[in-house]
Amino acid sequence: MGMSYKRLLLTLPFLASLITLLVLSYATSWFNIVENAFSDLGGIRNGLISVVFNGLVSSTGCLLILYSTLVFQELRFEYRLTLGLAGYSLTLIGVYPEDYGRLHFYVSLVFFLLGISYMVLHVAEHTIAGYAIAALGLLNFIPWSLHFALSEPRGAAIPELISLLSLLITLAYDAGRLNSS
Repeated sequence: MGMSYKRLLLTLPFLASLITLLVLSYATSWFNIVENAFSDLGGIRNGLISVVFNGLVSSTGCLLILYSTLVFQELRFEYRLTLGLAGYSLTLIGVYPEDYGRLHFYVSLVFFLLGISYMVLHVAEHTIAGYAIAALGLLNFIPWSLHFALSEPRGAAIPELISLLSLLITLAYDAGRLNSS
């Protein structure tokens, strides 16, 4: 199987999750990408929307755990460990929706920090691609810093989306490096 097909096939579930998240947010009349965080969709008061959102988040987290333990076995241990822990914390975001207050905030923070760490760890490869992935991870601190320090944007959805897209790019890069089997 060619590298681009493998990359596409292995990242398709995560791309589908991201597309579903965007469709769900678009279909929710009150959601505003500048004013809200994606986790607002998971509030229990939102009925079916919260069930779909929290199920999506939890199942995507489980998928990250499976990938870190089964699919990405060829990758460095620290990548797999960080990705597995990120998957676990993503699962917890769905288990403890925003109604859980600080607990939800902490598991969300851990997820995004682990996602950024996963990218930054690529600096150890000492390759141009590794440095680029690490730089992409570090660049994620800009929208998060603006959000937390200046409340720009007011909601966290834009920094979340930037981090999720960056993580998807990194997953696609790593998936494309796996040997065919």
